[in-house]
Amino acid sequence: MDVAGPPFSVDLLPPELQMAIAPDSRTIRFVFDEKVNPSPAEIAVQPELPVASVTAKENSLIIAFAADQLIGKAYTARVTVGDNSGNTLSFLYSFSGWNPRVPEILINELNPRGSGNNPDCVELFTVTGGNLGGLCLKIGTTTRYSSEIIFPAIEIPDGEYLLIHAKAEGIPEEIDELENLNESGGLLASDTARDFWIPGAPGLPGNNGAVTLYNRKGGDAIDAVLWSDRADNSNDEKLGWTSEGYIFASELAELNAWDAGIAEVPYPSEAIDVSSSTATRSLCRGGIPEDSNQNIDWHTVPTRGGTFGEVNTDEIYIP
Repeated sequence: MDVAGPPFSVDLLPPELQMAIAPDSRTIRFVFDEKVNPSPAEIAVQPELPVASVTAKENSLIIAFAADQLIGKAYTARVTVGDNSGNTLSFLYSFSGWNPRVPEILINELNPRGSGNNPDCVELFTVTGGNLGGLCLKIGTTTRYSSEIIFPAIEIPDGEYLLIHAKAEGIPEEIDELENLNESGGLLASDTARDFWIPGAPGLPGNNGAVTLYNRKGGDAIDAVLWSDRADNSNDEKLGWTSEGYIFASELAELNAWDAGIAEVPYPSEAIDVSSSTATRSLCRGGIPEDSNQNIDWHTVPTRGGTFGEVNTDEIYIP
C-alpha cells in the first residue's frame, strides 16, 4: 500500500537538457531546466575538437572550443554536468560543424505520389550561393519524420537545382554528386541538377505530409512545405487533419514556416492540395519561384509536366 509522506526537502533529480544552441564556429551553449555548475562538468568531442573553456551561467553550460569546427563535419560530444545539489547528468549530443555561409534555398518541386518509374523526389533551388555543409532535410518535421539527409560541405552557386531522391533503389549508380552533375544514374537522376539519395528511404507521404529544410540538425527552418487531401473540420480538435498531419501542421505553424489563416494551426485547405497530383503530375512553385509560406505559391502541373532539374512550368493541371 502506498503511503503519502512529506515532500522531499532536497533536490534528487539531475539537470534536464532543454536545448542546445551553436551561435558560432567555436561555441555551444547547453540550456537546462535549473542552474548548473562548471564543476564537475566534463566534455569530450569526436572527431577531436579541443575544448578551451567550460563556463556555467545560470541555466546554461557554455563550451568554448580552441579551434573552429569544420563546416558540416559530423561531431558527437559526450557531456557530464552537475547541479548545486550534486546531481549529475551525462549525455551524448550530435551536431554539425558551424556553417557561416548557409545559402538561401527553396523547396521547389516534389512528387509525393510517385510510381515505380517516377519515384518520390524533392527538388531544391538555390536562390543564393553558399555552402551546403550540415544542412538537414527531413521528410516530415523535427518531432515526426520518416527519414532525413544531412548535406556534405559543398560550395554551390545561385540558380542551382538539387534533387533529393526519397525512394532510392539502392543500386551502385545512385551516387551523391559532390562535384560533377552527371555522375549519378538511377531513376529521375538529372545531368542538370545535383543528385542526392536517401538510402532506404520509404518515400514521401502520399496524402498528408511535410518536407522541412533546416540550416543544421536541430537548427532553424530555412523552408518547408505542407500538403493534404483532407477536408476541413472545425468541429474536430485536429481541424480535419490525420494525427500525423496535425503534428506537421502544428510544428510548421509554430516555426513560422507555414502560415495559418484563421486558426493557430493551418487547416488542411491551407496546405497544398495534393488531390490532383499523380506520379507524372508534380507539385511545384512557379517558373520564377515565390515564397509566402502559403499554398498560393504552389500548383499541380499537367500530366508529364514535371520539370525536376529544370525551370518549373507555370502550366496548371485542370481536372
